[in-house]
Amino acid sequence: MRAGGRRRPALAGVGAAVLAAVVVAVALAPWLAPFEPSEQLVGPRLSGPSAAHWLGTDRFGRDVASRLLHGGRETLALAGAVLVVLVGGGGLAGALVAVGGRWVGAVGQRLIDLAVSVPAVLVALAFVGLRGPSLATVIGGASLVWWAPFARLSCSVVRAAMAQPSAVAARGLGAGRIELLRHEGWPRLRGPMLVLAAVEAGQLIAAIAGLSFLGFGAQPPSPEWGAMLEEGRAYLSTAPHLVYAPGSAVLLTVLALTCISEGLREGLDRQAQVVVQ
Repeated sequence: MRAGGRRRPALAGVGAAVLAAVVVAVALAPWLAPFEPSEQLVGPRLSGPSAAHWLGTDRFGRDVASRLLHGGRETLALAGAVLVVLVGGGGLAGALVAVGGRWVGAVGQRLIDLAVSVPAVLVALAFVGLRGPSLATVIGGASLVWWAPFARLSCSVVRAAMAQPSAVAARGLGAGRIELLRHEGWPRLRGPMLVLAAVEAGQLIAAIAGLSFLGFGAQPPSPEWGAMLEEGRAYLSTAPHLVYAPGSAVLLTVLALTCISEGLREGLDRQAQVVVQ
């Protein structure tokens, strides 16, 4: 058990390093990318990796490495912005349900349970059917229910915090709900919310890429990773680098976030054991 406990923080460190490398690379895409992502015939069509083109070229002679770097900016920036909104909105909604009155708590809990039970992908596909395929449509539809896991976690943790002796005593001394949330709920909610955010970030990136691969998200000539996978699928046998490059980017990013979440969870478990002892 001790050896496994030591491995998980180390794994989290590796995940953080990989994620940092990916974020820095895509953030510096305008300086690192040797070509414009949409510029055609910068090299031979469907050529493999070379000194001139690190990851080869696609069917239009576009540089795959340049497209990968610029496409990551779109994917990661959008996923990060959406995640901040989901964490903030879902966390606040769950906390308000937890400290609300009897009817607010009952109705709010039912709404959260209903939203959790609806697959976000199905809602996203329904939005695509109504408004047409685009990355914004996919994310907008999925966000309608993707806030629910954060709300459920927040509600559960805050309710448990409000039942603690310190919170009961503070309430008896006249502390208001906002003050209780700040001093009792937030310190206990911060860690679990970070763990869930890391897990959901990986799922969100995978969903964005997956729906774009199916043709429901980003549309050509966008260099989004899922769209690049879809474009390269037809050339898997003749030019496999068109699939391996964006596929590896998605896989590495999701694995890095998974490692981070596991390390954070292990850290929270250790803190809980120390408190109990």
